[in-house]
Amino acid sequence: MEQPGRGAPSPRLALAALARDTALAIDGVVALDAGIGGLFVTAGGGESVAGVRCLAAPEGGYDVALRLVCRLVALRVLADTVRQAVIAAATVAGFQLSTVTITIADVVDETA
Repeated sequence: MEQPGRGAPSPRLALAALARDTALAIDGVVALDAGIGGLFVTAGGGESVAGVRCLAAPEGGYDVALRLVCRLVALRVLADTVRQAVIAAATVAGFQLSTVTITIADVVDETA
């Protein structure tokens, strides 16, 4: 397997950043959450993407998990929307996904 050149992000980091950017572009998603101790990240080569965990899946492709901070909206619908958007963006970018897991880490009331 060819290794990325120096300075080029690994495929895992590139996919994690794509998933993060895709999720943040969806109305209702406020931020991503790195979890307790900030350990829910994809990291490598001195870089990290907080709130997204991207791992090589045993059967091929990648398992992607996101921890979202959302506004008070229909959360199941939002999670499904984010999941489908991440799958679509990853497919266009040439990534094969095994699973995409969405966790609602927090809900914020922006009217308060």
